[in-house]
Amino acid sequence: MTKQSRRTPFKFSVGDRVAEKPRIHLGLAVKQENQRRYPSRTGTVTELRSKTRKDGHQRKYLAVLWDGFATPSEHEQMRVCAVDDLQTLEQDLILNHD
Repeated sequence: MTKQSRRTPFKFSVGDRVAEKPRIHLGLAVKQENQRRYPSRTGTVTELRSKTRKDGHQRKYLAVLWDGFATPSEHEQMRVCAVDDLQTLEQDLILNHD
């Protein structure tokens, strides 16, 4: 009997459209109008990579070619979402932080 791998597969594949997960910077802003929201970039996955940390755990990274950029940049899989899910995540962020 072969041993099953416990590693989860990548959530995305090469060619998928992704966006940065929405984020908010609260800093010292108390008033809602002073809180700064960052727009999410959108792009295409160009490469999938796994990196091993010092403690031996593997992390999944994506090389993403953002719209308007010439070279891809590397981002951890957990920091990006599918373009289709972006609107829902932005609404959740607004509802939970206002």
